Amino acid sequence: MPPVELALGVSSDGEAVAEAELEGGNPAGAVAAARRAGVELLWLHANVDLAPFGFIRRVGYVRMRAEAVEGGESLPLLDAGDYAATIDLAYRGLWGHTQVAPDAVPPAGGTVVGLPGPTGPIGLCTVFSGGTARGRAGRPPGRRDPAGYARLLRGACVLLGPGPADLDSWGDAPDVLDAYARLGFARVEEVGGWELRLRC
Repeated sequence: MPPVELALGVSSDGEAVAEAELEGGNPAGAVAAARRAGVELLWLHANVDLAPFGFIRRVGYVRMRAEAVEGGESLPLLDAGDYAATIDLAYRGLWGHTQVAPDAVPPAGGTVVGLPGPTGPIGLCTVFSGGTARGRAGRPPGRRDPAGYARLLRGACVLLGPGPADLDSWGDAPDVLDAYARLGFARVEEVGGWELRLRC
């Protein structure tokens, strides 16, 4: 059995986690490596059924594409000083996301728009340009309604121009993915997410 490369971290909910892409259909090597690492959770990315091994299916990765995009209202650029706190809140509790460092900065080459709320930003979308634009959107717990995600994505599309555009989604609920589909984004790639709890 080949060695398994695990990425170790802390989930957005504060639990020690090991994460890996599963090669083949047997997770035994990954489970053993995760137990040796002493983590609470094991996250595997695979398009095979891991339920017989005790894993619970989670919403994984979905890449969506629109050949033409329609912008919405123009959203303000997120202040760099608000980035770490906003992305931490936006991805908290979403499967597949680890804790954000307090000094996190926007990724190189990315432009971040913020979705304004009554006391500060309540969501963000990072847009990457160059050839095909890529975007990723996030909103905090309690504000993860599909309409809000659609508003955020349409605001980001103002920066993208007419298209084409790719959207990366990690852990978004099916109704949010449906909202993206109504904006013209179709699924082009999916990788399932699986979780195994190793310690109580």
